[in-house]
Amino acid sequence: MRHLRRGRLAGLAVASMVFSGFGAASAEPEVKPVPEVLEVGTLTSAFAEFQRTCAAEGQRLWGHSLCAPLLVVHPGTRVFVASTWPKGAGTGPWVGVLPSELTIANTALTWAGTTWVQLQGPLPEVPVRRRALIAHEAFHRLRTTLGQPGREKDNAHLDGMEGRTLLQLEWRALAAALRATSPSVRARAVEDALAFRGQRRALFEGAAVAEGLLEENEGLAEYTGVALAGADARGRRALALENLEDGAKRKSFVRAFAYASGPAYGLLLDEAGPRAQGWRARALTGADLGALLREALKMGTPEPSPEREARYEGAALRESERERARLAEARAEALRKKLVEGPVLRLPLVRMRIQFNPGELIPLAEHGTVYPGARIVDAWGSLTATADVLLSSDWKSATVNAPRTEPRGARWEAEGWVLELAPGWQAKAGPRPGDLVLQAPEARAPAPQP
Repeated sequence: MRHLRRGRLAGLAVASMVFSGFGAASAEPEVKPVPEVLEVGTLTSAFAEFQRTCAAEGQRLWGHSLCAPLLVVHPGTRVFVASTWPKGAGTGPWVGVLPSELTIANTALTWAGTTWVQLQGPLPEVPVRRRALIAHEAFHRLRTTLGQPGREKDNAHLDGMEGRTLLQLEWRALAAALRATSPSVRARAVEDALAFRGQRRALFEGAAVAEGLLEENEGLAEYTGVALAGADARGRRALALENLEDGAKRKSFVRAFAYASGPAYGLLLDEAGPRAQGWRARALTGADLGALLREALKMGTPEPSPEREARYEGAALRESERERARLAEARAEALRKKLVEGPVLRLPLVRMRIQFNPGELIPLAEHGTVYPGARIVDAWGSLTATADVLLSSDWKSATVNAPRTEPRGARWEAEGWVLELAPGWQAKAGPRPGDLVLQAPEARAPAPQP
């Protein structure tokens, strides 16, 4: 599931969304021999490095410490190294094996009586990216403990030609603003970025709200990582420029765009002068990053123009996106035949935990979004998909291609997925020939007699 280059955004390759008890679990760690797959000494040094900055930097940025217990988990073996023992049960790093019912992802995880910053190991080798990843996830954990978990909406418009084109033009203008040494050059580039942003949001109904929610959640988290990881303003700008460069190389922008946009707008706001003071607190309560920057720089509402696009090679970009759109439509049509027209197996989502690659998502209009590989844990057990799984737009069901064989006990294998069923769960015939639907044990119990 990880397709990003190590040392840059590798820490962002797996994300997690948790419903009905954010990452909560009461199981204790399994007792078994622990393979030596993580370097305890290296991780202990990384834990200590974060500890030296988390309180002061967290207070500076958000008015709260970012300090938190850290839990690094090796995905192949589930071996973990934690910065502390839960409830003071021991001293030094805690090493063990994570219970199989817990999802491994970069996220906040409540387990063993502690709310952890969970990180997928090994951590990035490049020190600044390692620091950025830890701070990013510490921000999520802080908001979770404050009762402010991230909210998100669908950004399917960022998978179409016009949405993708205008987003990348915005990114190119933001990069020009970050590189600028002259205030007038920077102001013009910021104005260009805001024009592309406004044009895109005017074209797509609901885009401003949907994009804003993801920027508030993942954008501010990644800004936090960049702000803490860079040694100085120049280093922070270099990290933000890397994010913009890597963001444009992702296959999908639908859920990944904020990792690029958030740090760029955040750093520009940091350097915008006295009128930007207090922007972080306003952003946490829903203020749009672009609007905050426009206000800080005393700009009007910039209008789109051919000259703006020409400054950022818009014609060549549009031609490239036109070809991508043609291929994407063919791919989407194949996925519709496979996961909408069926036959399919549909799994209800009740208290889902999911890990996935945010740079790989494929929207299927009103049907939902296809995740090319994901791991889902819910009341019915766990689904490990190495191929396509469709999540409905309302997050109430997941769909995979129907299996050709019956399950073997609690394990069900098919092309592209493996399902481990919880006790009592079974599949029944769906509404169409060949369809299957998972059914809870209580749904099959006979009605009580009067």
